[in-house]
Amino acid sequence: MRSRLRNGITSRGLLAMAAIAVAGGPFLASSAEAQAGEPLTVMVTNLRPLEDADKDFGRDLAKELRDLIRATPGYEPLDEKVVRDAARQYDIEYDELDCVLSLQMAGLVGARVVFCGNSTENRDDRTFTLTGIQFAEPGGTSFTIDDRIWDRDMAEEAAQAIAQEFNIFLELQRAAIFCGDYFESGDWDASEQNCLRALEMNPDDALVRFVYANVLKEKGQTEAAYAETQRVMELDPLHEQALQLAGFLAATLGHDEESLEHYKQFLVLNPGNVPVRIRIAYDLASAGNPEGAVLLAEEGLAMEADNVDLLLQHGNFAMAAAQNRVADAEPNAPLSMETAQLYQKALGSYETAYAELGIEMESDYLRRMIVVNNELGQLQEAISMARQVLETHDEEAQFWSLYADLLNEDGQVDEALVALDETATRDPAFQNVRGRQGHWLVNAGRADEALPYLEQAIETGERSADDVSRIFFADAVNNGINADPPDLPYALRLIGIARTIEAELSEPALAPIDFWEGYALYQGADVAYKALDTSNRQAAVALAHRLLPDLRRAANLFGLPRVADYAATISGVQLQVFRDATQQYIEIQERTIQRGS
Repeated sequence: MRSRLRNGITSRGLLAMAAIAVAGGPFLASSAEAQAGEPLTVMVTNLRPLEDADKDFGRDLAKELRDLIRATPGYEPLDEKVVRDAARQYDIEYDELDCVLSLQMAGLVGARVVFCGNSTENRDDRTFTLTGIQFAEPGGTSFTIDDRIWDRDMAEEAAQAIAQEFNIFLELQRAAIFCGDYFESGDWDASEQNCLRALEMNPDDALVRFVYANVLKEKGQTEAAYAETQRVMELDPLHEQALQLAGFLAATLGHDEESLEHYKQFLVLNPGNVPVRIRIAYDLASAGNPEGAVLLAEEGLAMEADNVDLLLQHGNFAMAAAQNRVADAEPNAPLSMETAQLYQKALGSYETAYAELGIEMESDYLRRMIVVNNELGQLQEAISMARQVLETHDEEAQFWSLYADLLNEDGQVDEALVALDETATRDPAFQNVRGRQGHWLVNAGRADEALPYLEQAIETGERSADDVSRIFFADAVNNGINADPPDLPYALRLIGIARTIEAELSEPALAPIDFWEGYALYQGADVAYKALDTSNRQAAVALAHRLLPDLRRAANLFGLPRVADYAATISGVQLQVFRDATQQYIEIQERTIQRGS
């Protein structure tokens, strides 16, 4: 069973891989060079003697290994003198080169693969124990050979055995290269196959396992990707990219506390790097934990309170977190204290940034300041902020539109109509201007004034005729039929306005209008008849003449097939009951008129 002796190699050698750039590092370079026919240079260091061990065994082994590697196609051992000169240049004792120093020196001498390790001597039984023997690609694949005891005169045999392990390393290296290459090309299945092959040979290769974790992420296997990323962090607790990926995956899985902890561990390695903090907080928010992002941003603001970029992002995170809480609350529930605090944080950061940026502040942030004020129930502050923004952004239709919404919410309907006119002046293609104006007038009880606006909305394609009819119809039902007490004349007046565009309406849009008009006519007749003094024949006859046309129209409407289909969708409504009752009233009015004549 092979086990990797890390000696800090992974933490020093792994490339910076923000988005799995690992495959573009030494992996691709090795592959390209091999394809070009250029031999890859192998730096074979003498084994480092420990506890005053004799140096000759390690030197002899290294010399024999160089000869064996020279016979391997595509690889060329580096001349020992080159390594000795480099060590001398940096005041390093050549025989004291350990694996960490060797890997660091590899780049100085152009080596693509390093062989290194240690030896200890047992003088009593004339043997050497080799420990920590490994082949490693700086910043890439690493392969450790099992510790083994050799007789002191078997340096050549030891080198031959190690050369066999070198072949296994090459196979592992190829699998690791293809693991990264296929990842870069987006072939997740092929990448996974090669990653697993490499990990089968060396389960402790943190670099390959990190690529594999990203493959699983891309394949949508988030739980498995998170588990693999945790394995990477066990192998290399200082693996920055693994910490970052773990934070993202944990947040995606809804493990907010774990996610935040991973990101904080990452930031321990970059404590004063505010741009990195912004990026990490953004990742956290994108993965579904904006409140965690708020905390990370606030830690950064404690270091750089005037960092405008961080202030704006903090505002964004706080606003997103507040909106999430609103979405999770019961409909129409008041803002919770926690939600209000998040909105206040957002507003505070935006305002601080605005004080610094002034007119240079991007429009989206200006808009957010206005919106947050309104979300906090600070309508007058929102209106004031909108007016202030319009002083410098008068030509932006979006701010006139937002200003109009606020004025309408404040009951200043006429002023809101003017603001929407300004919106259309600045952007004739701005969506739903006339439709909103008409809707606001209907809601303000000014339906007759609304009709021209809504007719124009139909002509321009802003609204369909069906949509416009529903605006009048909904007001008729909500503020007429369902009012307490019901205002049936108002309902019938609104339905009458809706019928001005009847020729343009679809059957599904006409059906509810027909039913509720019939219902309002029937209910009006019912109320009037029950209030009648039946002893007054003259009054009864007059009422019958007045009610009979309404009842006959109600009967006709209740008899329409589309009304029957619509009524069947309303819980508790039995259309036949209305039909029978209406017919009964018709017969009563007819008899009353006959007797009176």
